[in-house]
Amino acid sequence: MFDVFVNFYFMNLCLLIFVVLNTASAVVIWLDKRNAQNGKKRISEHTLLVWALVGGWLGGVCAMYALRHKTSKRLFLVKYWLMAAIYISALFLLGYAMIQQMSLLQ
Repeated sequence: MFDVFVNFYFMNLCLLIFVVLNTASAVVIWLDKRNAQNGKKRISEHTLLVWALVGGWLGGVCAMYALRHKTSKRLFLVKYWLMAAIYISALFLLGYAMIQQMSLLQ
């Protein structure tokens, strides 16, 4: 019974982190677009790629295509999708390791 509650809270925490990271990533893309339009200091591509790598890739992709920002920069898009692929791969490896650990405990 206790495991059900722990798993429920863990999943809710993961969902909250996912939503926060993706919302923040979308906001960073929007800020970069706004700064570009106003001739202000831009947010570096490195920063945008780091947001993708830490889990905000989906929000970033949605914002890029909704705002039509950085979608014509092929090299940047390749790097961005590479960061997304690395994140997704790491997530699957972590999930696999957790499943293996749980099966060892039973």
